[in-house]
Amino acid sequence: PRHEGDLKVYAQYIQHLHASRPQLSDSARFEQPYWDYLQVPLQPLADNLESQTYEVFEKDPVKYVNYEQAVFLALKDLRAKVGGDNSTPFIVMVVGAGRGPLVRASLRAS
Repeated sequence: PRHEGDLKVYAQYIQHLHASRPQLSDSARFEQPYWDYLQVPLQPLADNLESQTYEVFEKDPVKYVNYEQAVFLALKDLRAKVGGDNSTPFIVMVVGAGRGPLVRASLRAS
């Protein structure tokens, strides 16, 4: 080591790294207590899940961004097959929509 016998320099650097960490986002702060625990897989069709459980699911933005993109591409493909213009209406049904994020993603995609 460069500072042989003087660990104070290394301790100061570790303190500096700790102090200069970026702030956690709201969702990361919410999830933080669960990071180091294995979770039993949920069975939403077999178990009556609490509202708080759905709230955790809804804080996962990646799923809803991907869902919105998938609906957008599906509508685009369907419009190309039908040959209609952008004014041709389509009906999109979201079955088992839960508390609504999938519906909002579908509306944004349209």
